Amino acid sequence: MKITDCWEQYKAYTEDVTSQSRKLGLVVGAGCWFFKTPDASFPFWILLSLVSLVAFFLLDLLQMISASVLLRCWTRKQEKKLWAEKNTIDGDVEKPWWLDRPSFTFFCLKFGALLASFLFLSIEFLVKLQKG
Repeated sequence: MKITDCWEQYKAYTEDVTSQSRKLGLVVGAGCWFFKTPDASFPFWILLSLVSLVAFFLLDLLQMISASVLLRCWTRKQEKKLWAEKNTIDGDVEKPWWLDRPSFTFFCLKFGALLASFLFLSIEFLVKLQKG
């Protein structure tokens, strides 16, 4: 893997934080507005859904932050090593497997939280259908 490829990955991670947060933020707002009661509160299952969505957002940010910080630090170290050895920062490097482990863990956890939020939203929807 070339150093330039590492920096491209770093850029993609940081751009994805903004993209995902905006899209899902709109979905959460719409869902909250739809199920809000006349006294401006939320049913139990919607509260659980909102808590799961907050967890999703936090895990999403942690995924991207961990990926970008780890990749940046490792890439900078590789640049310094290449400069010391070859007087250039351009060259092939082998990216270690552990570098992506934290972001992959957050990736799996955040989709679990997102699935939970949709499950809770679905339960509330079914409760509303049964009542009326």
